[in-house]
Amino acid sequence: GEVRQLEAALAARCGVPYAVSCGSGSDALLLSLMAHEIESGDEVILPSFTFFATAGAVWRLGARPIFVDIDPVTYNLDPALVEAAITPRTRAVIPVHLFGRCADMQAIVEIAERHQVLVVEDAAQAIAAVHRDRAAGAWGDIGCFSFYPTKNMTSGEGGMVTTDNDELADRIRKMAF
Repeated sequence: GEVRQLEAALAARCGVPYAVSCGSGSDALLLSLMAHEIESGDEVILPSFTFFATAGAVWRLGARPIFVDIDPVTYNLDPALVEAAITPRTRAVIPVHLFGRCADMQAIVEIAERHQVLVVEDAAQAIAAVHRDRAAGAWGDIGCFSFYPTKNMTSGEGGMVTTDNDELADRIRKMAF
């Protein structure tokens, strides 16, 4: 139906094969971390300047949010500070794309790959945003979108997850319903 059409349209817009709908952007973040088995004792790096749902998803799983500062020009996560914050307990980083502007995803992904850390993009405010010719939601292991009334594109409520990993998409689809 219409939900599957929206999933296909967002997947195509992001240039990834899979998009999975869920109840909200907050749920998208939580499901993404759950699908990667983030748990107590794990650390997740995120910007200190974000909506509380980003840290809330980490906290709900018993993991520890590690806040790092933003670039004062872009208001997005500072990649140099991400690398400095990585410890042996770091399992993921959540760059938050604010005000329709992507974080420096090329740098963040390179850092994450060097340290074998998951990248979960919080693209709730960045639907259709692009960084270096790649869409928000297509850079990391997973992208999270929100359709809440205050977002760039709204349906009143709802969220979506994007990924290029078929097993991950299937796992999230099962957890979302």
